[in-house]
Amino acid sequence: MIMRGDALPGTRLILTDLEQRLGVGRGPIRDALLLLDKSGLVQNIPHKGAIVMLPPGFREMKLIYEQRCSMELALAEEAMLQATPAELDALEETAREMESAGEEIYFFHMDREFHRRLYELSRMPHLVAVVEHLMDFVQAFLTLRSYSVEHKELFNQQHAAIIAALRSKDAALLRSTLEKNIMIGLELVHEEMKRFRR
Repeated sequence: MIMRGDALPGTRLILTDLEQRLGVGRGPIRDALLLLDKSGLVQNIPHKGAIVMLPPGFREMKLIYEQRCSMELALAEEAMLQATPAELDALEETAREMESAGEEIYFFHMDREFHRRLYELSRMPHLVAVVEHLMDFVQAFLTLRSYSVEHKELFNQQHAAIIAALRSKDAALLRSTLEKNIMIGLELVHEEMKRFRR
């Protein structure tokens, strides 16, 4: 509703109205509003409820991706130094689950989980939390996107190359592959922005 412009910035999102319109109970709606608050598309104001905010523009989203890229590359390099072989095996298992997902519509969530597990290997939880928050701003654009077979294959190939770079401690390969993997997301966000723009 927000992305399509059916709920314009400044609109109050009232639980009873959303229940009737969506045919969903209050619990899931509250959960959704909390997620939208994290993404910046909604602001939950005490005693007033949820208010629709202006979605980020492409210039702001580009800056978000540039900041993400800088921090995520640093976290990945630290993960390369810190991760045990068993932890890399577990990360590889996450990548294999993505490869076998087939027509899974929540591909973005699986991709995000792969990256979260990778960055947690850095042993830097505070910086991981910052990256997670930056990813929240992207989620609204990509969470229900239908990913092409080509994009899924490319992401899976890049994840395999990232794991190989971690195992061989090849920092240059790790940085170049991860940067490409992250920045493809910006292209996909741009496509989604154009799709929803009226």
